[in-house]
Amino acid sequence: MIRVGANVRLVRQLGWTREHAQVVYLWPDQAARKRQPPLVLRLVVVHDGKQPVYLVTDLSKGGLSDRQVATIYGARWGVEVFFRTFKQTFGCRKLRSRSAPNAQLELEWSLIGLWGVCLLAARELCASGQESARLSPAAAIHAFQRTLREYRVRPETHAETLWAQLRRARLDTYQRRSSKTSRAYPRKKQRTPIGIPHITRATEQQIAQANALQHPEEFRLSA
Repeated sequence: MIRVGANVRLVRQLGWTREHAQVVYLWPDQAARKRQPPLVLRLVVVHDGKQPVYLVTDLSKGGLSDRQVATIYGARWGVEVFFRTFKQTFGCRKLRSRSAPNAQLELEWSLIGLWGVCLLAARELCASGQESARLSPAAAIHAFQRTLREYRVRPETHAETLWAQLRRARLDTYQRRSSKTSRAYPRKKQRTPIGIPHITRATEQQIAQANALQHPEEFRLSA
């Protein structure tokens, strides 16, 4: 399952397979000239809260329903958020190792460290009757950093212990009234919107080419 945008051209009603509303074909002109068959796909449109998202898969509804497609796409966004947490919040945007083997070890142990911090924080949230989905990785990391900096000082109250701090490591509940994006950020990337894929109806020439691939004996010239 992948997301497609304005740089992808899809075709409908090619007649290659049994047609229904979600069937589209990926068949670039170069592949057609090489007599390569079209790729049969299923188009699923979901909404991410801001705009429609166009997803394609080679599985039928029996193998992957529309609801499951939307769930998988939502989980993919969670992976992207984790990458940002690892690179920005955890400070692993650049590795300090100079050799490839050491860089791999540094990356693996950094991931284990971040997973361990989040796992302990999630455990404490669940133990206190809170949802683990409300975990704030940044607050959990700060709790560990604060404890490590003051490891020689014994906590005066229970609220100052590491476990109590982890139970408070949750996302804010207030409603944001302004954009979180910094306008003055010097390295802010101006990303081009993904856009909507170009979906056109198959031409007569494309239909004839598809028929020739499916039934080559009908298009042989007599001697």
